[in-house]
Amino acid sequence: MKALFKKAKEKRERKHRVAVRGFAAAEVDRLLAGWRIDIGFTPGEIGSHLEAVRGRSRQMAKDNPHMRKFLALVSTNVVGQGFSLKSLPHDIHNQEPVLDTKAAQFIEYHWRRFCTHRDPLTTQTYFDYTGIKTEAEMDRLNAETWARDGEYFIHVIRDADNPYGIAFRVLRPDHCDHTYHQSDTGRGTLIHAGVERNTQTRVPVAYWFRTSPRNAHAYHGTTPLISIPASEIIHGFVQKDEDQPRGVPMAHASLRILKMLDLYNEAEITAARDEACSTRSYQAGDASDPDDLIDLTDPDNSEVANALTQEKQPGQAEIVPRGYTMEIHTPQHPNREITAFKNSILRDIATGFGVEYANFANDWSGVSFSSVRAGTIGERDMWMVLQDTMITQCKQVQFLTWLRSFLNSQLSGGMPISKLNKFAEHKFRGRRWMWVDPVKDMASAEKARQYGWKTDTEIAADLGYDYDENLRQMERESDAREAHGFPRTMGSDNAPTEDNPREKEETQDSE
Repeated sequence: MKALFKKAKEKRERKHRVAVRGFAAAEVDRLLAGWRIDIGFTPGEIGSHLEAVRGRSRQMAKDNPHMRKFLALVSTNVVGQGFSLKSLPHDIHNQEPVLDTKAAQFIEYHWRRFCTHRDPLTTQTYFDYTGIKTEAEMDRLNAETWARDGEYFIHVIRDADNPYGIAFRVLRPDHCDHTYHQSDTGRGTLIHAGVERNTQTRVPVAYWFRTSPRNAHAYHGTTPLISIPASEIIHGFVQKDEDQPRGVPMAHASLRILKMLDLYNEAEITAARDEACSTRSYQAGDASDPDDLIDLTDPDNSEVANALTQEKQPGQAEIVPRGYTMEIHTPQHPNREITAFKNSILRDIATGFGVEYANFANDWSGVSFSSVRAGTIGERDMWMVLQDTMITQCKQVQFLTWLRSFLNSQLSGGMPISKLNKFAEHKFRGRRWMWVDPVKDMASAEKARQYGWKTDTEIAADLGYDYDENLRQMERESDAREAHGFPRTMGSDNAPTEDNPREKEETQDSE
């Protein structure tokens, strides 16, 4: 009887019991037993694995064409021909901001001169402390280093031997010791992967580099470690975790499969070459009488041996010596499915890189204008995000550091350092891209301007130009035409119109 009551009670409890379900991704079963649990981009993990990941990324950058293509895409699309500075110093008149045009042009001129000028005596650049690179060249190097190594470092030199008294020097990321950790320095800071940060705010205080003790500007992979204040270092990288102190290569998620594809290509090419070098072979029959075989190693039979091994002509037939049989080898490599297989792998790699597959793999088969356009738009959004990151982490810091040094120099023409906040207003613009059908894009831009959706300044910025500078250039050109006896404005006879049959024909062809 007690057993019956116990079963009835258990039945009632099962009826009212609430089933609890967890995350399927958290289950550990036979199929997912090998799926390890990761703790993210922590300082400990970076200190343990950064050297291996970075070293493999560098090796692929040297030897793998697809990695080389990815790095070129980053350098070309993030930097291109360089970032453009738009100085925006404003004065307040009647509670309205008014652009100080003369100050803006003066600052832009000297920044451009600092970034591109070479000393006429030494032929060295002002921007680069080593005197080799212009601003755009240094930015392209940093963008490629950022993609390959995951980060880049720039040392600010405030006692440079040039009229502006400042320069920048690129430092190799591996010179900042990622294995150096201290949980408590006794100064209210901690050190993670060579980066010393405030214990409370996690703001970088200093960076620990391995350098020669004789020269604070010479960096080597030897001891001792020296501390460089964070105010003298520009550290560019993308955080994937809040507490992440160092960057990791952009290609880290695709490096393994990219290396496997590299090894597959090598094996496939080796097999194809091996089969191409052995097209036929000759064998003696097992039942043949040795006396009936021709000894091909005998000098008297050299003509027969040469006839069998010499290069054959198309359609040529040959008589096999008695007792021998000829076996023709049909090459099985390259594999007929190699193209589809590689394309599938390269799509996965392109996805890990975040780039458009057709351009990355140089594979334009089976694509249409609309599909390429959609993929390109998504990729360009990524480039603009990377541009914005590089502007905020690097370009703005470089400009503001230079500006303070410039205002303290004689080149400033008496511009007061007390108005630093005013002169510091600025904006950097990254490169922009034209579409394959610019006629339609210009028509859509004109309509957007007509309805007030866009301004001339925004349209020019989309094309990578400065509308104010365009107006000034047009004014100079009008003055030059007038000085030579020509009308100030160009005639519109050659301007494209809807009545121009040639333009209609070109538009139809583009469609």
